Amino acid sequence: MIDRAQLKTWLEQAGITTNMDLAMLVFGISLLVLVSYAIYWLSRLLIIRGIHRLLRRAPDRWYEGLVNTGMFKSVANLFPVVFLNLAVPQVFINDYESWLEPVKTGLNIYLVWAIVGIVMALSNVFATVYEYSPRSREIPITGPVQVLKLVTVLIGIIISIAVLMDKSPMYLLSGIGALTAVIILVFRDTLMGFVAGIQLASNRMVAIGDWIEMPSHHVDGTVQEIGLISVKVENWDKTVVFLPTYALVHQSFKNWQGMVLNEGRRMRRSIPLDTGSICTLNEEELDAICQEQMSTSASKWLKKHELSTPLSNVTAFRYVALEYIQNHPQVKTEFTHMVRLLEPTAAGLPLEIYAFSKNVEWVPYEGIQSDILEHLYALLPAFKLRSFQYLNPPLDKANGGDKAD
Repeated sequence: MIDRAQLKTWLEQAGITTNMDLAMLVFGISLLVLVSYAIYWLSRLLIIRGIHRLLRRAPDRWYEGLVNTGMFKSVANLFPVVFLNLAVPQVFINDYESWLEPVKTGLNIYLVWAIVGIVMALSNVFATVYEYSPRSREIPITGPVQVLKLVTVLIGIIISIAVLMDKSPMYLLSGIGALTAVIILVFRDTLMGFVAGIQLASNRMVAIGDWIEMPSHHVDGTVQEIGLISVKVENWDKTVVFLPTYALVHQSFKNWQGMVLNEGRRMRRSIPLDTGSICTLNEEELDAICQEQMSTSASKWLKKHELSTPLSNVTAFRYVALEYIQNHPQVKTEFTHMVRLLEPTAAGLPLEIYAFSKNVEWVPYEGIQSDILEHLYALLPAFKLRSFQYLNPPLDKANGGDKAD
């Protein structure tokens, strides 16, 4: 510790003969600050070097968790405060001895928050290591980790107040019962989010990476993060939406993850046929179509599909379209697929193509869908069919009454 007699001699040699106690106090505080700072950096350096050696052959998740979460910095904060608790009684003496208790109180509060920092850093380490687990996508722990941090901070606040008031923490906890209603009101979203997070995880309702759709909150994109209070979703237009966690429990939403797991995405498009182009095909016309499109005779083709003449060009086109879909390499034929006629409208007779693509990713999916439609549109003239289109648009559309979103 500090040799006060030697220090007094140094100060006298430096020409300081008055206010000796104050001068020694200032010198002692300065020395404590410098030594504490040196202890902090030295302990941090030693810890980092030691851990680096231990983690040379450890999995990446442990290196990422321990090195990049501020764990070493939090642990290194303990050593200076332990040193200061031992050294301050040697500095605050004589006329300044009354300052010792407030200083030690401050150091004890600092110690409490150093421990709080370590607990929070450990929770970050656990969360980082858990992210490398395959289960992290299905059961995220962001919510429970945030709850642990919140509880740790609340405990730190209670203990700090107890140290400041020189009371037992249990004395303060006994008065919290009267504030229960206020606490519930203040932490309403937190409590509801925590309960909702448990329900989401236990029921596997949503996971990170899922594509969800929730029009009431303008959500249509992938889940990026499931937190204690909010869920972060990145929409397809690259906007980010934060919605309350409990909204996913109390309100309906669509989760497209089943589509991804089944590896089949539904295609449902229709071609509006001009009813004025519908007619009956004679044998020569049907045989020409069969030879050109199916490389077979009309009789064989009719027998294959159990059809008989006379046959309309719509019926022939519908069966040819179905064969094309069944033979398409990107159509998942084990799922429901069909080509059907819908109810006629003022915009023609809709011919609907209903099938599932093998590729569920957006860009390839749209390509497959477009490829099918383009091919079928190109076949229409061979069957004497025309797609319906307005030569003069309806009045409401011409005047801009029906605008696209």
